[in-house]
Amino acid sequence: ASLEKPANIPVVLAFPCVLYQTRLGGYQEEVALPLGMVVNAVFKNQTWLYVQTPHGEEGYVSYAACLPLGILPPPQRASKPPPCWETHTDIFPQPLGNRTDSEKIRDGTRSECGARGRCYSNVARCGQRDAVSACGERSVDRLYLRAAASAKCKGITRHTLLVIRSDYNSKGRNTLSVAKGDVVALVSGHLKDWFWVRSRDGNEGFIPSVVAGHGFL
Repeated sequence: ASLEKPANIPVVLAFPCVLYQTRLGGYQEEVALPLGMVVNAVFKNQTWLYVQTPHGEEGYVSYAACLPLGILPPPQRASKPPPCWETHTDIFPQPLGNRTDSEKIRDGTRSECGARGRCYSNVARCGQRDAVSACGERSVDRLYLRAAASAKCKGITRHTLLVIRSDYNSKGRNTLSVAKGDVVALVSGHLKDWFWVRSRDGNEGFIPSVVAGHGFL
């Protein structure tokens, strides 16, 4: 898989991690991604995954932080049915644990933490929550569409990021010293066996393509 032929596999982040991306001006930007975010895996490069976030961000994250979606445990055969969260037939079960104060009053029970004699309108609160939720979803959609349209209008130049596999010391003009594990941006690869790259601090120069795994796995 590559940028031209993306794999487009949805994965979920198993723990908080950092998204590394190259921006105009020769600097590297780091974006913190939270636990549980679902991202689109485009291709794998050694121990890194090039991904796209739901907010239009692209870059490399650690492969160890990503888990594939859709892997559910097989159903267990037992005398009693398993809990709803362990089956694939009831992904969104009807909540039964928490009830509103109005429901408790109707059933003759009392809230353990609620004050006596205090009654709230459940219908009004539910309507308000639904309105806020719908408004929040529309806001997120607008932000995503605005970011996507802005990226198209500005014509942002995207660079392929390379992970250095072995150390290389500069041996003359127009060459760049890199260390194993560094992340650099590929500026040009027109010269055979050499890559013109930009480091995180903005320096540019040639490196042998072999130290970067010839670009992709």
